[in-house]
Amino acid sequence: MSKQNADRQGCPPRVEQTLLSAQVIAELLSAPRRIHMLGIGGIGMAGLAFLLKESGHTVSGSDTQENRQTDWLRGKGIAIQNEVPPDAEWIIRSRAVPDSHPDVRAATVRLSWRGDVLPELLRERFTIAVSGTHGKTTTTAMIAQILDCGYCIGGEVEGFDGTARDGGIMVVEADESDGTVANYHPDIAVITNIEYDHMEHHADFESFEACFRKFIEQAKEKIIYCAEDPVATRLCEKNPKAVGYQYPISNNQYSISLPGRHNLLNAMAAVEVCKQWLSEEIIWQRLETLHPVKRRFEVVHQGEYTVISDYAHHPTEIRALIDTAFETLKPKRLLGVFQPHRYTRTLALGPDFPPAFQGLEKLWLLPVYAASEEPIEGGTTADLIKKFPESEKMDIKFFQTLEKTWQDVQCELCAGDVLLIIGAGDIEKIGEWSKGVKERGDVGVSE
Repeated sequence: MSKQNADRQGCPPRVEQTLLSAQVIAELLSAPRRIHMLGIGGIGMAGLAFLLKESGHTVSGSDTQENRQTDWLRGKGIAIQNEVPPDAEWIIRSRAVPDSHPDVRAATVRLSWRGDVLPELLRERFTIAVSGTHGKTTTTAMIAQILDCGYCIGGEVEGFDGTARDGGIMVVEADESDGTVANYHPDIAVITNIEYDHMEHHADFESFEACFRKFIEQAKEKIIYCAEDPVATRLCEKNPKAVGYQYPISNNQYSISLPGRHNLLNAMAAVEVCKQWLSEEIIWQRLETLHPVKRRFEVVHQGEYTVISDYAHHPTEIRALIDTAFETLKPKRLLGVFQPHRYTRTLALGPDFPPAFQGLEKLWLLPVYAASEEPIEGGTTADLIKKFPESEKMDIKFFQTLEKTWQDVQCELCAGDVLLIIGAGDIEKIGEWSKGVKERGDVGVSE
């Protein structure tokens, strides 16, 4: 890969076969194309597929399994099929689709990553790009609801028709996981925080930070950053386009429909964005009636005991989740089930996980959700368990399957308990199972 292209991304080189310059992608987008998308059921891929179709392209896609996203896309007239159409002119792939995938290996047309295409698709629209290690989805959802504008969001929001909507003003998540945050040239750039993550792509913090530097440089009108975050502050505070926000000194006058200090901080970012169009009075009124994002402190069962399902998978997010549960629910006991996400993250942040879980009386652990990674030494759940001090009062159990874990959890639940379902993998199934469980009832997986 050329140095010019590496510099364009502001992050490590990627697979040559799938790298197209921004100029080539813009040319491909300039006329209707026959596009096939590999991994179309991914939440980010589904949103892009919809926006491409709205832009006049003919779109189809494939995935290893059907889900809510494929159902939604099919309802929008996008074909979900196993094979690449013979007349396909362009293939766009998810990061979850490996180079060894048969359709990648057999491709005779242009290939691109999802994160390279979306920024170019948005070039002609007024774009608000929300970046950061934590809080992107919630902040994006807040802005979309306050402004009633177009969006492409990495989560499911109650009341939204899918994960994307076209509009003259677009609010989108700018993804740092693969470094493609560096591809955006937003009118307004938002940075919620910058904390090292996604070690599967970024070899070190310098690589991770470089992507945000590029993102900041390319903002056209304004940069809105969290002044409580030391890295975001260091990168932004001297920029004449930058405006900082922070947690209000007195929060009594501020009310939003989502719990937790972190969500009020996200709301402060949304206010800074939206006051370009609306009065602060109207903005705060709309923040009081926000629809939540699925699996962000989602109450999936409430009765004798309460079950909360949450996407948290980084120690900082887990700590915020536990603090919010204590503050808002006042549980008799707080219990947790956690599925580590990626071997690389578990290895790199292993020592940071035990302190994040402080306050739980019981913790059930599951095998690492690989997310297409191969196991690595030091990055397994067994390795993670060794990081917990032997003097830790928390009762830790480790089961190999979701089903056995859920069976054991149900035997433990008592009146007044709050159970947290924590993780970004298929652990969300436990939350779904809990919706059909009778109080102190069926032990086993509920259908």
